[in-house]
Amino acid sequence: MKNKILLTVACLALTFSACSKKDDDSQNIENVKSVFVTKPIATDKNEYRVFNAVATAKEQIKLSFKVQGNLKDFDIEVGDELKRGEVFTSLDKEPYKIKVSQAMFSLKEAKASLKLAKSSYERTKKLYINQNASASDIDNAKAAYDSALAKVENISKQLEYARLQLSYTDLKAPINGYITTKYVNENENINAGTPIILLGNKVVDEVHLKVPETLINRVLKDEKVVLKFDSLTNEEFNGKIKEVSKSTSTNEKNYLVIIKILNSSEKIKAGMSASVYFSFKNLDKDKLLIPSNSVLNDKKGFFVYVIKKENNKSIIKRVDIKVGKLTEFGYEVTEGLSIDDLVLKAGMSEVFENMHVKIGNKKDLGK
Repeated sequence: MKNKILLTVACLALTFSACSKKDDDSQNIENVKSVFVTKPIATDKNEYRVFNAVATAKEQIKLSFKVQGNLKDFDIEVGDELKRGEVFTSLDKEPYKIKVSQAMFSLKEAKASLKLAKSSYERTKKLYINQNASASDIDNAKAAYDSALAKVENISKQLEYARLQLSYTDLKAPINGYITTKYVNENENINAGTPIILLGNKVVDEVHLKVPETLINRVLKDEKVVLKFDSLTNEEFNGKIKEVSKSTSTNEKNYLVIIKILNSSEKIKAGMSASVYFSFKNLDKDKLLIPSNSVLNDKKGFFVYVIKKENNKSIIKRVDIKVGKLTEFGYEVTEGLSIDDLVLKAGMSEVFENMHVKIGNKKDLGK
Protein backbone atom coordinates (compact mmCIF):
# COMPACT_ATOMS: atom_id res chain seq x y z
CA MET A 1 0.00 0.00 0.00
CA LYS A 2 2.85 2.35 0.83
CA ASN A 3 4.58 1.67 -2.48
CA LYS A 4 1.39 2.43 -4.42
CA ILE A 5 1.08 5.79 -2.71
CA LEU A 6 4.69 6.69 -3.56
CA LEU A 7 4.19 5.76 -7.21
CA THR A 8 1.09 7.97 -7.42
CA VAL A 9 2.96 10.92 -5.89
CA ALA A 10 5.85 10.48 -8.35
CA CYS A 11 3.50 10.48 -11.34
CA LEU A 12 1.79 13.62 -10.12
CA ALA A 13 5.17 15.29 -9.67
CA LEU A 14 6.28 14.42 -13.21
CA THR A 15 2.99 15.62 -14.64
CA PHE A 16 3.24 18.91 -12.76
CA SER A 17 6.86 19.33 -13.84
CA ALA A 18 6.01 18.74 -17.53
CA CYS A 19 3.10 21.16 -17.40
CA SER A 20 5.27 23.79 -15.72
CA LYS A 21 7.97 23.41 -18.43
CA LYS A 22 5.37 23.64 -21.17
CA ASP A 23 3.91 26.79 -19.63
CA ASP A 24 7.41 28.33 -19.35
CA ASP A 25 8.16 27.61 -23.04
CA SER A 26 4.86 29.15 -24.11
CA GLN A 27 5.57 32.17 -21.99
CA ASN A 28 9.12 32.55 -23.49
CA ILE A 29 7.77 32.34 -27.06
CA GLU A 30 5.14 34.95 -26.30
CA ASN A 31 7.81 37.25 -24.85
CA VAL A 32 10.06 37.07 -27.97
CA LYS A 33 10.17 40.48 -29.70
CA SER A 34 8.55 40.73 -33.12
CA VAL A 35 10.60 42.58 -35.74
CA PHE A 36 9.96 43.71 -39.28
CA VAL A 37 12.46 42.98 -42.02
CA THR A 38 13.01 43.70 -45.68
CA LYS A 39 15.08 42.23 -48.46
CA PRO A 40 17.62 44.22 -50.52
CA ILE A 41 16.47 45.30 -53.97
CA ALA A 42 18.66 44.62 -56.99
CA THR A 43 19.53 47.74 -59.02
CA ASP A 44 19.53 45.97 -62.36
CA LYS A 45 16.18 47.50 -63.30
CA ASN A 46 16.13 50.30 -65.84
CA GLU A 47 16.22 53.89 -64.66
CA TYR A 48 13.73 56.34 -66.15
CA ARG A 49 14.47 60.01 -66.83
CA VAL A 50 12.48 62.79 -68.49
CA PHE A 51 13.98 65.70 -70.45
CA ASN A 52 12.44 68.77 -72.05
CA ALA A 53 12.80 69.06 -75.81
CA VAL A 54 11.73 71.31 -78.70
CA ALA A 55 10.24 70.08 -81.98
CA THR A 56 12.35 70.90 -85.02
CA ALA A 57 11.66 70.58 -88.74
CA LYS A 58 13.58 67.93 -90.65
CA GLU A 59 15.07 70.64 -92.88
CA GLN A 60 15.63 74.20 -91.67
CA ILE A 61 17.11 76.97 -93.76
CA LYS A 62 18.22 80.46 -92.76
CA LEU A 63 17.28 82.75 -95.61
CA SER A 64 19.17 85.97 -96.35
CA PHE A 65 19.66 88.47 -99.18
CA LYS A 66 22.72 88.38 -101.41
CA VAL A 67 22.71 92.17 -101.60
CA GLN A 68 22.26 94.97 -99.10
CA GLY A 69 19.43 97.44 -98.87
CA ASN A 70 16.36 98.64 -97.01
CA LEU A 71 13.83 95.91 -96.21
CA LYS A 72 10.38 96.43 -97.74
CA ASP A 73 7.15 94.42 -97.86
CA PHE A 74 7.96 92.27 -94.84
CA ASP A 75 4.37 91.52 -93.83
CA ILE A 76 4.85 87.96 -92.53
CA GLU A 77 4.60 86.29 -89.13
CA VAL A 78 6.03 83.22 -87.44
CA GLY A 79 3.92 80.22 -88.40
CA ASP A 80 3.00 81.53 -91.86
CA GLU A 81 3.19 78.97 -94.63
CA LEU A 82 5.33 79.65 -97.71
CA LYS A 83 5.24 77.91 -101.08
CA ARG A 84 8.37 77.00 -102.98
CA GLY A 85 9.36 79.87 -105.29
CA GLU A 86 7.11 82.37 -103.52
CA VAL A 87 8.53 85.89 -103.12
CA PHE A 88 7.75 86.78 -99.51
CA THR A 89 9.83 89.95 -99.02
CA SER A 90 11.95 92.44 -100.97
CA LEU A 91 14.56 95.14 -100.59
CA ASP A 92 14.16 98.67 -101.94
CA LYS A 93 14.72 98.17 -105.68
CA GLU A 94 15.30 101.77 -106.76
CA PRO A 95 19.11 101.87 -106.24
CA TYR A 96 19.46 98.68 -108.28
CA LYS A 97 17.10 99.87 -111.00
CA ILE A 98 19.26 102.97 -111.37
CA LYS A 99 22.35 100.79 -111.79
CA VAL A 100 20.54 98.82 -114.50
CA SER A 101 19.54 102.04 -116.26
CA GLN A 102 23.08 103.37 -116.10
CA ALA A 103 24.46 100.15 -117.51
CA MET A 104 21.87 100.18 -120.31
CA PHE A 105 22.77 103.76 -121.22
CA SER A 106 26.48 102.98 -121.21
CA LEU A 107 25.85 99.94 -123.38
CA LYS A 108 23.88 102.05 -125.84
CA GLU A 109 26.77 104.53 -126.09
CA ALA A 110 29.27 101.71 -126.45
CA LYS A 111 27.29 100.11 -129.26
CA ALA A 112 27.13 103.46 -131.07
CA SER A 113 30.90 103.85 -130.73
CA LEU A 114 31.34 100.28 -131.94
CA LYS A 115 29.22 101.02 -135.00
CA LEU A 116 31.37 104.06 -135.87
CA ALA A 117 34.58 102.14 -135.21
CA LYS A 118 33.41 99.30 -137.45
CA SER A 119 32.49 101.68 -140.28
CA SER A 120 35.86 103.45 -139.99
CA TYR A 121 37.68 100.14 -140.05
CA GLU A 122 35.77 98.93 -143.13
CA ARG A 123 36.43 102.22 -144.94
CA THR A 124 40.12 102.17 -144.05
CA LYS A 125 40.43 98.58 -145.32
CA LYS A 126 39.08 99.68 -148.75
CA LEU A 127 41.46 102.64 -148.84
CA TYR A 128 44.34 100.37 -147.91
CA ILE A 129 43.48 97.97 -150.70
CA ASN A 130 43.49 100.90 -153.16
CA GLN A 131 46.76 102.07 -151.62
CA ASN A 132 45.14 105.23 -150.35
CA ALA A 133 45.82 104.38 -146.66
CA SER A 134 48.95 103.29 -144.93
CA ALA A 135 49.46 100.17 -142.84
CA SER A 136 49.51 102.41 -139.78
CA ASP A 137 46.07 103.77 -140.68
CA ILE A 138 44.51 100.34 -140.94
CA ASP A 139 46.21 99.21 -137.75
CA ASN A 140 44.78 102.17 -135.85
CA ALA A 141 41.32 101.57 -137.27
CA LYS A 142 41.48 97.89 -136.35
CA ALA A 143 42.61 98.75 -132.79
CA ALA A 144 39.78 101.26 -132.38
CA TYR A 145 37.27 98.69 -133.60
CA ASP A 146 38.60 95.98 -131.23
CA SER A 147 38.54 98.42 -128.31
CA ALA A 148 34.94 99.41 -129.04
CA LEU A 149 33.92 95.76 -129.34
CA ALA A 150 35.59 94.91 -126.02
CA LYS A 151 33.87 97.86 -124.38
CA VAL A 152 30.47 96.63 -125.58
CA GLU A 153 31.16 93.16 -124.25
CA ASN A 154 32.34 94.55 -120.89
CA ILE A 155 29.34 96.84 -120.45
CA SER A 156 27.03 93.98 -121.45
CA LYS A 157 28.48 91.98 -118.56
CA GLN A 158 27.96 94.98 -116.27
CA LEU A 159 24.35 95.18 -117.35
CA GLU A 160 23.90 91.46 -116.78
CA TYR A 161 25.38 91.81 -113.29
CA ALA A 162 23.19 94.85 -112.50
CA ARG A 163 20.10 92.93 -113.53
CA LEU A 164 21.21 89.97 -111.43
CA GLN A 165 21.70 92.28 -108.43
CA LEU A 166 18.22 93.65 -109.01
CA SER A 167 16.79 90.12 -109.01
CA TYR A 168 18.47 89.48 -105.68
CA THR A 169 16.29 92.14 -104.06
CA ASP A 170 13.47 89.58 -104.02
CA LEU A 171 13.72 86.76 -101.48
CA LYS A 172 12.06 83.49 -102.46
CA ALA A 173 11.21 80.38 -100.45
CA PRO A 174 13.42 77.50 -101.67
CA ILE A 175 11.08 74.86 -100.17
CA ASN A 176 7.50 74.50 -99.00
CA GLY A 177 7.47 75.21 -95.28
CA TYR A 178 6.61 77.34 -92.30
CA ILE A 179 8.34 80.39 -90.88
CA THR A 180 9.74 79.31 -87.53
CA THR A 181 11.79 82.43 -86.67
CA LYS A 182 11.95 86.10 -87.74
CA TYR A 183 15.28 87.85 -87.26
CA VAL A 184 14.58 91.37 -88.58
CA ASN A 185 11.77 93.89 -89.02
CA GLU A 186 10.43 95.92 -91.91
CA ASN A 187 12.37 99.08 -92.96
CA GLU A 188 15.63 97.87 -91.41
CA ASN A 189 18.81 98.35 -93.42
CA ILE A 190 20.04 94.85 -94.18
CA ASN A 191 23.56 93.78 -95.08
CA ALA A 192 24.19 90.97 -97.51
CA GLY A 193 24.09 87.65 -95.66
CA THR A 194 22.06 88.91 -92.68
CA PRO A 195 19.54 86.17 -91.66
CA ILE A 196 15.97 87.25 -92.38
CA ILE A 197 13.92 84.21 -91.39
CA LEU A 198 14.32 80.56 -90.46
CA LEU A 199 12.22 78.38 -92.74
CA GLY A 200 11.37 74.81 -91.78
CA ASN A 201 9.73 72.30 -94.07
CA LYS A 202 6.29 70.87 -93.31
CA VAL A 203 7.61 67.57 -91.98
CA VAL A 204 8.44 68.11 -88.31
CA ASP A 205 9.93 64.78 -87.27
CA GLU A 206 12.73 65.71 -84.87
CA VAL A 207 13.11 67.11 -81.38
CA HIS A 208 16.28 68.61 -79.94
CA LEU A 209 17.22 68.45 -76.28
CA LYS A 210 20.19 68.92 -73.97
CA VAL A 211 21.49 66.13 -71.71
CA PRO A 212 23.90 66.84 -68.82
CA GLU A 213 27.41 65.43 -68.89
CA THR A 214 26.62 63.08 -66.00
CA LEU A 215 24.19 61.14 -68.21
CA ILE A 216 25.39 61.70 -71.78
CA ASN A 217 27.38 58.44 -71.90
CA ARG A 218 24.19 56.51 -71.16
CA VAL A 219 22.43 58.00 -74.18
CA LEU A 220 23.04 55.53 -77.01
CA LYS A 221 22.33 56.03 -80.69
CA ASP A 222 19.33 54.13 -82.15
CA GLU A 223 17.79 53.42 -78.73
CA LYS A 224 14.02 53.95 -78.47
CA VAL A 225 12.34 56.70 -76.43
CA VAL A 226 8.80 57.91 -75.80
CA LEU A 227 7.64 61.49 -76.49
CA LYS A 228 4.68 63.52 -75.25
CA PHE A 229 3.89 67.06 -76.39
CA ASP A 230 2.48 69.60 -73.96
CA SER A 231 -0.08 70.87 -76.49
CA LEU A 232 -1.15 67.40 -77.68
CA THR A 233 -2.73 65.85 -74.62
CA ASN A 234 -3.33 62.09 -74.43
CA GLU A 235 -1.12 61.48 -77.48
CA GLU A 236 2.11 59.51 -77.31
CA PHE A 237 4.83 59.27 -79.95
CA ASN A 238 7.69 56.85 -80.47
CA GLY A 239 11.19 58.10 -81.10
CA LYS A 240 14.69 56.90 -81.81
CA ILE A 241 17.96 58.56 -80.83
CA LYS A 242 19.34 59.88 -84.13
CA GLU A 243 22.41 61.83 -83.06
CA VAL A 244 24.42 62.38 -79.88
CA SER A 245 26.79 65.35 -79.77
CA LYS A 246 30.44 64.57 -79.13
CA SER A 247 31.33 68.03 -77.83
CA THR A 248 29.86 71.12 -76.24
CA SER A 249 30.80 74.74 -75.74
CA THR A 250 33.31 75.73 -73.09
CA ASN A 251 30.77 77.31 -70.75
CA GLU A 252 28.09 74.64 -71.14
CA LYS A 253 27.94 71.20 -69.55
CA ASN A 254 25.01 69.93 -71.60
CA TYR A 255 25.20 67.97 -74.84
CA LEU A 256 22.84 68.14 -77.81
CA VAL A 257 20.78 65.03 -78.53
CA ILE A 258 18.54 64.74 -81.61
CA ILE A 259 15.54 62.41 -81.50
CA LYS A 260 13.76 61.27 -84.68
CA ILE A 261 9.97 60.96 -84.29
CA LEU A 262 9.01 57.63 -85.87
CA ASN A 263 5.27 58.30 -86.07
CA SER A 264 5.18 62.05 -86.62
CA SER A 265 1.93 63.94 -87.15
CA GLU A 266 0.85 67.12 -88.91
CA LYS A 267 -0.28 68.31 -85.48
CA ILE A 268 3.36 68.64 -84.44
CA LYS A 269 4.64 72.12 -85.28
CA ALA A 270 8.20 73.40 -85.13
CA GLY A 271 8.92 74.97 -81.75
CA MET A 272 6.44 72.86 -79.77
CA SER A 273 7.59 71.75 -76.31
CA ALA A 274 7.89 68.03 -75.66
CA SER A 275 8.84 65.67 -72.85
CA VAL A 276 11.18 62.82 -73.80
CA TYR A 277 11.14 59.70 -71.62
CA PHE A 278 14.42 57.77 -71.50
CA SER A 279 14.83 54.25 -70.10
CA PHE A 280 18.49 54.08 -69.13
CA LYS A 281 20.04 50.68 -68.69
CA ASN A 282 21.44 50.45 -65.17
CA LEU A 283 25.22 50.21 -65.15
CA ASP A 284 25.46 49.20 -61.47
CA LYS A 285 24.06 45.67 -61.52
CA ASP A 286 26.32 44.56 -58.66
CA LYS A 287 24.72 46.99 -56.22
CA LEU A 288 21.79 46.46 -53.87
CA LEU A 289 19.37 48.99 -52.39
CA ILE A 290 18.11 49.01 -48.80
CA PRO A 291 16.02 51.60 -46.95
CA SER A 292 18.09 54.43 -45.51
CA ASN A 293 16.64 53.95 -42.02
CA SER A 294 18.00 50.37 -41.96
CA VAL A 295 21.58 51.63 -42.15
CA LEU A 296 23.41 52.38 -38.90
CA ASN A 297 26.81 53.91 -38.34
CA ASP A 298 29.38 53.80 -35.55
CA LYS A 299 33.14 54.13 -35.19
CA LYS A 300 33.63 50.89 -37.10
CA GLY A 301 31.63 52.16 -40.08
CA PHE A 302 28.27 51.38 -41.62
CA PHE A 303 26.31 48.26 -40.62
CA VAL A 304 22.86 46.69 -40.57
CA TYR A 305 21.10 44.11 -38.44
CA VAL A 306 20.06 40.94 -40.24
CA ILE A 307 18.15 37.83 -39.18
CA LYS A 308 20.03 34.52 -39.18
CA LYS A 309 18.60 31.08 -38.45
CA GLU A 310 20.28 29.18 -35.59
CA ASN A 311 18.69 26.03 -34.11
CA ASN A 312 15.36 26.95 -35.70
CA LYS A 313 15.50 30.34 -34.04
CA SER A 314 15.68 33.79 -35.62
CA ILE A 315 18.77 35.53 -34.22
CA ILE A 316 19.88 39.16 -34.66
CA LYS A 317 23.35 39.54 -36.26
CA ARG A 318 25.36 42.63 -37.12
CA VAL A 319 26.69 42.82 -40.67
CA ASP A 320 29.23 45.47 -41.70
CA ILE A 321 28.55 46.95 -45.13
CA LYS A 322 29.98 49.41 -47.63
CA VAL A 323 27.55 51.95 -49.01
CA GLY A 324 27.46 54.01 -52.20
CA LYS A 325 25.26 56.98 -52.94
CA LEU A 326 21.99 57.74 -51.20
CA THR A 327 19.10 57.55 -53.70
CA GLU A 328 15.38 58.22 -53.38
CA PHE A 329 14.97 54.48 -52.78
CA GLY A 330 17.62 54.19 -50.09
CA TYR A 331 21.32 53.47 -49.80
CA GLU A 332 23.29 51.63 -52.46
CA VAL A 333 25.17 48.72 -50.80
CA THR A 334 28.29 47.63 -52.64
CA GLU A 335 29.59 45.04 -50.16
CA GLY A 336 28.31 42.99 -47.23
CA LEU A 337 24.81 41.92 -48.26
CA SER A 338 23.21 39.40 -50.58
CA ILE A 339 19.84 39.56 -52.29
CA ASP A 340 18.32 37.00 -49.86
CA ASP A 341 19.39 38.64 -46.58
CA LEU A 342 16.64 39.67 -44.17
CA VAL A 343 17.47 43.21 -43.00
CA LEU A 344 15.75 44.94 -40.08
CA LYS A 345 13.87 47.99 -41.30
CA ALA A 346 12.67 49.36 -37.96
CA GLY A 347 13.35 49.22 -34.22
CA MET A 348 17.13 48.83 -34.51
CA SER A 349 17.62 50.68 -31.20
CA GLU A 350 15.57 48.00 -29.37
CA VAL A 351 17.61 44.97 -30.43
CA PHE A 352 21.13 43.70 -29.89
CA GLU A 353 23.36 41.05 -31.43
CA ASN A 354 22.40 37.39 -30.75
CA MET A 355 18.97 38.44 -29.56
CA HIS A 356 16.19 35.93 -30.23
CA VAL A 357 13.35 37.52 -32.24
CA LYS A 358 10.49 36.55 -34.48
CA ILE A 359 9.65 37.98 -37.91
CA GLY A 360 6.40 39.86 -37.99
CA ASN A 361 5.97 40.31 -41.75
CA LYS A 362 6.65 36.88 -43.25
CA LYS A 363 3.72 37.17 -45.64
CA ASP A 364 5.14 40.37 -47.11
CA LEU A 365 8.39 38.53 -47.86
CA GLY A 366 6.68 35.74 -49.71
CA LYS A 367 7.31 33.14 -47.03
